[in-house]
Amino acid sequence: MLEVEFAGIKLKNPVIAASATPTINLDGLRRAAEGGAGAIVTKSAVFPKKVVEGMEYVKGRPTGLKPSPRFMLLNKGETYDPRLTKEGSYFTLFRVGEPYLKPEELVEMIEKIKKSVNIPVIASIAGAVDDLEEWQRLAKPMQEAGADAVELNLHAIPIVKYTNPDIVRAVKEVVSIPVIAKLMYGWEDPTELGPKVEKAGADAITAVGTFGFPTMEIDVEAPRILTQPSYYGAGGPWYRPVSLAFVSRLAKTVKIPVLGVTGVVTWKDAVKYIMVGATAVQVCAAIYAKGYRVLGEIAMGIEEFMRRKGYQRIDDFRGSILKEIVPPWKLEWGPPMKATVEEASCDGCGDCVESCFYGAISLEENLASVDSDKCDGCGLCVWVCPSKAVAMEKQRV
Repeated sequence: MLEVEFAGIKLKNPVIAASATPTINLDGLRRAAEGGAGAIVTKSAVFPKKVVEGMEYVKGRPTGLKPSPRFMLLNKGETYDPRLTKEGSYFTLFRVGEPYLKPEELVEMIEKIKKSVNIPVIASIAGAVDDLEEWQRLAKPMQEAGADAVELNLHAIPIVKYTNPDIVRAVKEVVSIPVIAKLMYGWEDPTELGPKVEKAGADAITAVGTFGFPTMEIDVEAPRILTQPSYYGAGGPWYRPVSLAFVSRLAKTVKIPVLGVTGVVTWKDAVKYIMVGATAVQVCAAIYAKGYRVLGEIAMGIEEFMRRKGYQRIDDFRGSILKEIVPPWKLEWGPPMKATVEEASCDGCGDCVESCFYGAISLEENLASVDSDKCDGCGLCVWVCPSKAVAMEKQRV
């Protein structure tokens, strides 16, 4: 029921452990497989750069940045309550830096993990933005080590602002295994970038990464920057709406498979990506918040959803929402919708009155009342009402 295939790679389920610290070593890869992943993407391998601070080889230290502490989860102001995450609420994963694998380390890891797991292993690589040959020198050993595919971490070294499709073309010249282009910048136009990456030879696309965003959070009482005095890459469910829109636009534009990534914490999140055209999803922040078992939980949730809905295959609902999406400028102007209040549910809190921009709602005898002539039909009151007493209804014309 959960089996999917993309670029010739068969998965027992559409849940993939994404490239990050949880997949940086052999134990992490095994735990991801045991946790229920349909495939694993390794942490990226890089060639250290003397010209990039923090990337050079230092004896006894890993490549890349490794301050301690360097990870932070927030979902409640400046703190974190894991109970809220378990309920599916939004949270943010902050990463002030991460170590990378050296190419020889990843080669050895792939050779070993391929002997102990029966799911696809995808090697992630990140080369210099201006050195196509370096990408080729990274990719070839991964294929020789037995990787089932190679994923190109296109934020490159150092981080760049725009994707270079020539990287895909260069790697395709030297490997025969599938090449997956991981797009990292939500500000790029997927309807323009997607076809360029596809034309360059990508067999699949992962979208959209978040690590390129410099972010910050502050403890005002201390006062200090959390958790290190620097900038963070930030991912998690907060960014999922951006990625869903990005993936939906890609799916409408390219013919190659798209893998959705960012903000997949529950089975519902995975289903959302599939409904906008993704063949499979990659999971990252949820592993930080819930552990490797979340991979299997998401897969089981998708299966239960499919049984309840009568779906036999993932393709039965993949892309089902795409036909519903229209450009904002084609939305109906001024539909005759007005707010109405269910008196039995209204507790007279007044939140809707406070939030109405048009002065259309008032409290009468501790109950909300709507003046339909003033109501603009914007719908904000529906979302601010804590008792769900407000609804939008079409008006007779």
